[in-house]
Amino acid sequence: MRRWLVIALLIPNEFEEGVSNFLIEQGATGIEEVDEGSNWKRLKTYFPEDGEEKRIPRLLRRYLKSLQNLNPQVPHIQLETFTITGQNWAENWKRFFKPVQITSKFVVKPPWSKTQLKRGQIPINITPGMAFGTGTHATTKLCIQALGQRLRRRGLSVLDVGTGSGILSIVAARLGAKEVWGVDIDGVAIENAMENVRQNGISHIVRMRKGRIGDIRKRFDVVVANIDLRNLRRMRWSLTHHLESQGFLILSGVLEEDGERLRQHYMDTGHFQWAKMVKEGEWVCFTFKGKLS
Repeated sequence: MRRWLVIALLIPNEFEEGVSNFLIEQGATGIEEVDEGSNWKRLKTYFPEDGEEKRIPRLLRRYLKSLQNLNPQVPHIQLETFTITGQNWAENWKRFFKPVQITSKFVVKPPWSKTQLKRGQIPINITPGMAFGTGTHATTKLCIQALGQRLRRRGLSVLDVGTGSGILSIVAARLGAKEVWGVDIDGVAIENAMENVRQNGISHIVRMRKGRIGDIRKRFDVVVANIDLRNLRRMRWSLTHHLESQGFLILSGVLEEDGERLRQHYMDTGHFQWAKMVKEGEWVCFTFKGKLS
């Protein structure tokens, strides 16, 4: 049975965005965030035990030390590491994953939770799994907001690149997309995403596929990718070529300090009319509008 390295931290709120971004860049498969009083957050994240994970705690301690050097008044950051099996993982999630309102319209909740919804709110059922995306991270919220703006006209097609838990694909379907494809290179993520699609009753709209974006031979009205900066830069032409003329490309997973360079990187293709940026905390999300061919 597969084993996982678990890293748990208790950190000041001001370190949350930077530490989360660092963990995602190192390959974290999911991050739990729990409030611990007014000024502290508890983060818990998971890495598969494949030999490469041994370097993560060392790199993380070095990164945390650099943060504390910048602000010596911050108390000592607590860090704990341990190993669990895949069987224990989902049960561990159940203790932490609670319903959360991510926009005025959507509430993300585990399937076993009975949640009282306000009028007009839509539930998104997410079964805990080894995949990024329960709606609590700023980049996920920003992408959901961007999808809400671009899917006001029903019947559009959507490609979700690096789908993770499938949350953005599910949101797109619930917003009225006629066809949604989710793609991810992680087979475990795809299995989890397929279960989440089934839990939300939209298997007739959403198709999940293990592989790379190049394996898909069609264009879409909206392409969304909530992944890391390095891959967003590397996948520029692949993402652009999967977009219909005058379609919308939504990108997130980027810190504000890197935003302008990424915007220019895509505008330099000559395929886009304009780009809109919105942010939450230190994170940004871009929407690019394609040119008429």
